[in-house]
Amino acid sequence: MKKKIKVLLGLCMALLVAFTSAPYGIVYAEENKEQDKHYLDWMSEIPDKTKISAISIPGTHDSATEYCTLSYCTSCQDTSMYEQMRNGYRYLDVRLQINDKKDGFIFTHGGFKCKESFWPWADNITFTKLCENAYSFLEDNPSETVIFAVKLENSKDDVALAEKLIQDEIQEAPDKWYTRNAIPTLGEVRGKIVLASRYEDVLNLGDEQSGLHFYWTDQGEKEVVDMPYALSMINSNESLWVQDRYKYSIQDKYDAFKDGLLNCQASEDAFFINFLSLSGQGLIPHPKGNADSLNRMFNEEKLQSNTSYGIIVLDRADKEMAYKVFNTNF
Repeated sequence: MKKKIKVLLGLCMALLVAFTSAPYGIVYAEENKEQDKHYLDWMSEIPDKTKISAISIPGTHDSATEYCTLSYCTSCQDTSMYEQMRNGYRYLDVRLQINDKKDGFIFTHGGFKCKESFWPWADNITFTKLCENAYSFLEDNPSETVIFAVKLENSKDDVALAEKLIQDEIQEAPDKWYTRNAIPTLGEVRGKIVLASRYEDVLNLGDEQSGLHFYWTDQGEKEVVDMPYALSMINSNESLWVQDRYKYSIQDKYDAFKDGLLNCQASEDAFFINFLSLSGQGLIPHPKGNADSLNRMFNEEKLQSNTSYGIIVLDRADKEMAYKVFNTNF
């Protein structure tokens, strides 16, 4: 009996090592390098002079929630952020909360912590860990850039302290970041993270350090409006359009999303962010159920080649949907 117990313990330890050795607990099977290469470096085919706002960019909503507490209600993704980058996604929805137990940030969704794996004792995902993985990805794929849309998830957090912590992280590798509040060309940001701040610049860092100002009014109303996207300003010359009607019904949400596809305002001086993610109108959100329906509709949608659809932000985002979006650039 003791021998059997030792064997079982050994197997458990082997599984633990396997699940925790790769970024966020992901173990990659042997990959077809030629097939996967395009997902890794699709931006290499886009000219340096192209403004990133004029590129069709696949993105993920609540990007860190693969392993989140109360996953039925909170898990919007089924891959890690590292894997999302490998799958072609170049916009990450980075939602941070100041960690009470130690300095720095952890990822949360609605107050629930995002973990590195499904194990109960798994570490919280930290901003530092994400940055390290992004640096590694960009070092391996220097033709690419990744936008971090950073939002402070806990409204009670000290914004000044949060902004300082973000800047402290950036200063660990300043050459790997683009922090200006001006839409860059792709050539300016290859191999770099683009900071897009969804919080106020309370430290008055100014337009050189505060990142692209991605501020927009919350769109959590259930009432359907004629024009589902709203305009805000990044700076005095450049603008941001956003469709994020996350409280609509499934059909109304898809109609709003499709309106954004047909009337996309993405250009050299304007970003357009079109969310397909949905919380829904029920008391208990179910991101996976909503995503199953919405993604099915999107997969049937025909998109045009050589067309900029802006940033399309998805729940339960897979490789095929990333390809569907970024392939419209060609």
